[in-house]
Amino acid sequence: MVQIKALYYRYQHQIYFSVILIIVGISLLIWWQVSQSSNSVSSKDFTTIAAHQKDAKKIKKPINNEKSANIVIDVKGAVHRPGVYYFDKQPIVAEVLSRAGGTLSSVDSVRINLAATLTNGQVLYIPTGDEQVPDAYPLPGQSPQNVQDDFRNNRPDQSSNDKINLNTADSAALQNLPGIGEKRAQDIIKQRETMGGFKVVTDLQKVNGIGEKTFTKLEPLVTV
Repeated sequence: MVQIKALYYRYQHQIYFSVILIIVGISLLIWWQVSQSSNSVSSKDFTTIAAHQKDAKKIKKPINNEKSANIVIDVKGAVHRPGVYYFDKQPIVAEVLSRAGGTLSSVDSVRINLAATLTNGQVLYIPTGDEQVPDAYPLPGQSPQNVQDDFRNNRPDQSSNDKINLNTADSAALQNLPGIGEKRAQDIIKQRETMGGFKVVTDLQKVNGIGEKTFTKLEPLVTV
């Protein structure tokens, strides 16, 4: 015990110095570790921010296709999704109908010219069955005047001066008139039976679905 105390007093300065060095060393080690940890966090944050900035640059402003489109078509009638559709160039009827979900099963596809080109602001009206096409929305590639001219030039077994008699014509003969399908022909026959026969051609306007514009097309082609 005496020897230990003697050694302690002999080397106490060296012991104090060593302890101080150890404390300083531990303090430096702790400081270094904390510093490295802080730098690592800062570097990670910087990397994250840089990545976000890079991603932000990649994100382009969304393009409003509707505003940038040059051609606008309004689709009405017997299609699955009527509405307004936008195109970058003049579409054909087939393209527009595809965008509108296609035609309903009741549509007579023979009446539709799928290859006809549509123009900006045009209305594409798809009739169902033998529905009469509104004069304001003629089928692409046709016009009311074209239909009337075709009827006059191509009606079978009739001379250019012949007219269809509304009081004697059957359903098949009436359907040769422009815009008159099977249903409308039956309506004409029903109306003449109700009236006991048409007295004048203008009585045709009493038939449901035959308005002033339609009558104007039919008047030079019929008689009583």
